[in-house]
Amino acid sequence: MSVQVYWFTEQPYSHTSEEELAEHQRESYFTLSNRFFDPVKAHRLYSQYHEQYARADEVGFDGIMTNEHHNAWWCMKPSANIDATAIAMVTSRCKIAILGNVIPVTDNPVRIAEEIAMVDVISGGRVISGFVRGTPVESIQANVNPADNMERFQEAHDLIIKTWTSDGPFRWEGKHFHNRIVNPWMKPIQKPHPPIWYPGTSSVESVVWAAERGYAYMSLGSLLDVAVKTNQLYHETAQAAGFDTGPEQYGYLVRAFVADTDERAYEMGKHFMWNEKYRFKSIEEHADPPGYRSRDAAKIASNRVQPGFGGWTYDQLIEMDNLIVGNPDTVIRKLRGIRDELKAGHILIYGHEGPMPHADVMRSIELWGTKVIPALKEP
Repeated sequence: MSVQVYWFTEQPYSHTSEEELAEHQRESYFTLSNRFFDPVKAHRLYSQYHEQYARADEVGFDGIMTNEHHNAWWCMKPSANIDATAIAMVTSRCKIAILGNVIPVTDNPVRIAEEIAMVDVISGGRVISGFVRGTPVESIQANVNPADNMERFQEAHDLIIKTWTSDGPFRWEGKHFHNRIVNPWMKPIQKPHPPIWYPGTSSVESVVWAAERGYAYMSLGSLLDVAVKTNQLYHETAQAAGFDTGPEQYGYLVRAFVADTDERAYEMGKHFMWNEKYRFKSIEEHADPPGYRSRDAAKIASNRVQPGFGGWTYDQLIEMDNLIVGNPDTVIRKLRGIRDELKAGHILIYGHEGPMPHADVMRSIELWGTKVIPALKEP
């Protein structure tokens, strides 16, 4: 079974040290003072990330995934659309998967529709548009009631889709958004609109919401056995809603690093645990405010695997194939197993974290393109 392979990095501000966080981070990760941010250092990091994007496009990645987080030292992307534009300018062929815009925290969904359409036009129709609810922190930092998150998400989604697919001018009067005139000049190249993916961390609501609309679902940060269950739920729900589904409707994100030797990959992979005690540190009122998610979603969240969740060690994550490191043969073998078990048409490679040396990341990208990706596309 052939797959599409995507490159991803959070674009971390890798100069943030564990000692600095231990001394200065207080209640939650997003309260670390921005006085520790050095824009000159960030400029150099951005240049490296964009060089990685360009190389990923050259060596044969099918796409590059981007996202956004706010007030986060581990993600220098407060705007997924700006990063998507940068990707469009340094690449020529790969898809640009925006996973995604945190639409519940915007006050102007029409502008989001315009921006995504603009990137689609600039890139020549290469955009995949993802919409996300965002973490509770995204709502808190935007001064939006977390209990309104799902309502705002659904209304913003509906307004964006109508903006892309209807000729203006028209009026929108909803519960959360009010537009006297909707008539943006910019519309996407892809018709009726760019493909829509919905990324999630395996909550029942997310899987069902995507499946009922026929949107592809991307599983982020789940254990493999949980992903198998959400995959089954997705396909059953989508088929009940009248959609034909196949591998192209499901994707899986995995942290992975490939090097010339297993030993070198193992050393580089340790960077995936960068500041893992602090990356998602948060008090309960910020991490799980009342009304943000259902009880069912809260139960499933215990199986979400990211740095800072679950308490697993580096070696345990490798043993569970939640984190894959090795030479090309090792990585091919393990990813083929995931591909075949999940029947996932998209593999999202979280390939860079923290202070990984740029030269090693570039070599990893080269090995992905020349060795691993061609093998993954074979039966």
